[in-house]
Amino acid sequence: MKFTGNTVKTSAKTALAAAGIAAVGFFTAAPASANPIIQGLGTSETLVDGPLVTAYTVSNLEPTNVMVPGYTPTGHLWQADVNVRANSGTVTPVVSNFNARTSDNQTYRVISTSPTPNGLSPAPVSQGGQASGKIYFDVTGTPPTSVVYNDGVQDVLVWTSNATPNSAPGQVPSGVAPGNAPGTASDATPSPAPNSPPTQS
Repeated sequence: MKFTGNTVKTSAKTALAAAGIAAVGFFTAAPASANPIIQGLGTSETLVDGPLVTAYTVSNLEPTNVMVPGYTPTGHLWQADVNVRANSGTVTPVVSNFNARTSDNQTYRVISTSPTPNGLSPAPVSQGGQASGKIYFDVTGTPPTSVVYNDGVQDVLVWTSNATPNSAPGQVPSGVAPGNAPGTASDATPSPAPNSPPTQS
């Protein structure tokens, strides 16, 4: 079979177009399939971005009477402590990705327009190093129960005070003993070993 230059060009264009459509379908579906890691406040959660691996720990979500220079709150200020550890590579904390959230999904954005007292610095953290600081939220309604790290498209990490934690695929959630499925009673009487004598009632 003989191919002309035009036939080869047309075939190549068709293949590229098909690959482009497949790629669009793949990237469109990816965010919907991802689930955030949910843990209790005070638990370390890992964010992986290619070769960069960051461990974030958020704790002590509570109201505060601190004054943020240059910022007049509409409601009441709340704060949380954040620890950032660079497990792999030099990582940069994205302070603006943090939100406080209520149990009915009302979201309060982090205050990142003004320098905040003892605030979490957005400066890069070298591999093996860590940084700590506070983040602040202007709570204008229902008090928040969780802090969420959102990458601009979806929630990635969640720290909460009132929900059952989950874990990354393949990991055992906090508070669940290995071998016990979530929702099963932890005080259930185990089955006797094979060939063991019957128990007396």
